[in-house]
Amino acid sequence: MIPSPEMERHADLEAASLRAAQLTAQAAREAVAARGAFALAVSGGSTPERYFELLAGQVLPWAATHLFWVDERMTPPEDPRSNYGAARGALLARLPEAPAGVHRIRGEAASADQAARLYREELTAHFGAGGPPAFDCLHLGLGGDGHTASLFPGQPALEEHTLWAVDVAYAGADPPIPRVSLTLPVLNAARLAFFLASGADKAALASDIAAGRRPDCPASLVRPAGRLLWILAG
Repeated sequence: MIPSPEMERHADLEAASLRAAQLTAQAAREAVAARGAFALAVSGGSTPERYFELLAGQVLPWAATHLFWVDERMTPPEDPRSNYGAARGALLARLPEAPAGVHRIRGEAASADQAARLYREELTAHFGAGGPPAFDCLHLGLGGDGHTASLFPGQPALEEHTLWAVDVAYAGADPPIPRVSLTLPVLNAARLAFFLASGADKAALASDIAAGRRPDCPASLVRPAGRLLWILAG
């Protein structure tokens, strides 16, 4: 049986980000104790910057940690729109030691299709080809239209059941540039997935999604076999 989502409300983004960082650190220690390694996938956007900074200050087994990305925009790492670039400055540059692996999506590739293929090869090399990757911890965001990762309402990527990462072209995205995203089979194989969202509007949307009142939102399709937690600020 798929467990029901949990929901936490925090006073502000600082408190919510700290909770997310502590939760990630706990998941890391448990994963390394149980399986000898920790696989974490993170999202982009402006909301997780403080989460990244606080995560860098947590006690984690970084030498056994493999860091992946949930999605990426087709921009080079130096571009301010790059999800990898944001995490590199706020997280990677602050770590006391290098992670065991940094598995980024190649936003500078010739095309989103090529970047998605390369990322699928990266995922297979680490997790094997036996089934969707089971991330120990998955950090997700929530868009105002209910999207998560780069899985947007009504788009073909929502129907992908075989490929683990796909290219996404959606004119309604902000910014409207091609992307690469993990697919729902991967998101739903996670041992722990949490949404980190800030603001009254997103808190209301999250409540509706968690209660099953917004099945039109892609985020409502994230129902991992493991634990699902909404961490809301404000």
